[in-house]
Amino acid sequence: MQARTRRARTGPAAARWAAVALAATLAITGCGPQSEPLPTPTATPSPTAVAPTPTAAPSPTPTAPADPLPDGAVTALLLGTDSRTPGSMTGNADAIMVAQISADRDTLTLVSITRDSWVQIPGAGAGKINAAFAIGGTPMMRDTVSQLFGGLEIDYVVQADFEGFIALTRALDGFDAANQHPTQVTVNSTGRVVDFTADPVHLSGTDGLIYVRQRKGLPAGDLDRAERQRAAVAGMLERIDEIATADPAALPELFSHFAGRLKITGELSIEDMVALASLSQELERDDVVSLMAPITGFGTQGGQSVNVVDTAQTAALGDALRAGDIQPYVDAHGTGYVP
Repeated sequence: MQARTRRARTGPAAARWAAVALAATLAITGCGPQSEPLPTPTATPSPTAVAPTPTAAPSPTPTAPADPLPDGAVTALLLGTDSRTPGSMTGNADAIMVAQISADRDTLTLVSITRDSWVQIPGAGAGKINAAFAIGGTPMMRDTVSQLFGGLEIDYVVQADFEGFIALTRALDGFDAANQHPTQVTVNSTGRVVDFTADPVHLSGTDGLIYVRQRKGLPAGDLDRAERQRAAVAGMLERIDEIATADPAALPELFSHFAGRLKITGELSIEDMVALASLSQELERDDVVSLMAPITGFGTQGGQSVNVVDTAQTAALGDALRAGDIQPYVDAHGTGYVP
């Protein structure tokens, strides 16, 4: 894939498992203070000379750091695996999400892809999309998602596992998420009842992982679970913004902690993350567009329960993502996710 040009910016308008991982990379573009210019030095008069009449120094012009992201809209693939071995990044890709930051850095689009979506896997024929990860790891999953959306260019892949998600939640000291379907969940291993009846719901410790993993008991099952994953991203964005506002100096350490819990494919350093945090303070929860790759319903393939992809509408979604402008798609199809 040909590298795209990085560019300098001078304005402030512009970062479920892996969905929150993007709050450590792409979602960080939604928070952070502007860089402050250094004060203009003043000359010290010679002890034998008459001091000149002081004149007002011109106000320095603030400059923003260079935008480390590629030129134009930037797209990342988020993968959440069910591995319980810290740092292994193996297992099943149970969370699959595309996140795209618009070229003007004013909009973040989150698109969930249900793990049971029946798609064409390059070089392997038809299958559930999460099988692409099991067959060929990150490269094959990246190629499969790209093909699903008509050749979408994917700039970064971000992966996280169970332990990574829990650690990220704790690093943020919890976060609030919109909660369309209030529930209570009993943890099988301990019998503890977790109360998810509030809206928004506060998620801390292991509760965040329980929230984004729940499928049973939700009206639309896996579809509602994918919606919860996107809600967690939006909540994480807001929490990072709170931290950046209260203590900007905490950002480098926070991002370093995030990066240590993630596997990032693509050129994005800790310094890049801090620069991104300084570029935009204007991305709010309302600037996050949340939707799902459309399906027409459910079916079976070879005895497997699958989700049937809406081919025509998915093509339209791919057109919008490749153009870097999701609004025409939303205007035509909305953001609902239940067929």
